[in-house]
Amino acid sequence: MVVGGNARGEKLAESVQSLPVVLQVQVSLSPAARKTLMQGREGITVSACWYGWPIPQRQASANEVGQINLGRAEINLPAEGGMARFTPQMIKARRLGWLNDGVYVNVNVWSARRHWPNNVLACDFIDGVLNDRGAVLPHCTVH
Repeated sequence: MVVGGNARGEKLAESVQSLPVVLQVQVSLSPAARKTLMQGREGITVSACWYGWPIPQRQASANEVGQINLGRAEINLPAEGGMARFTPQMIKARRLGWLNDGVYVNVNVWSARRHWPNNVLACDFIDGVLNDRGAVLPHCTVH
């Protein structure tokens, strides 16, 4: 199941809301990144932004880059990394029927900035169609 596809409105919203988890992000760290975060007692922040492209009737609802915003959520993880689980309640389900072709997700990972004022991680950038796997595996190293 690709979240979006040809399904519309309530049917699409029901399919997303019935999932226990919409997206899982397993953050893996290089040994140097893990050591740096542990020494600084730093955490990891994982951000997911959901969006899609509008059907013609909803063009006016699109943002400045032409997308329908479906919401954004952040999850904090410990310095060791781990799994961030994003739930269906984090998505603006009522807007799913406004989409032309599926739900997209942008995932970013950074150090939580509790110890250092700037991000000390360099993590894989993820942006694409949210699919039934619902799992992404960004790898992080130290800047």
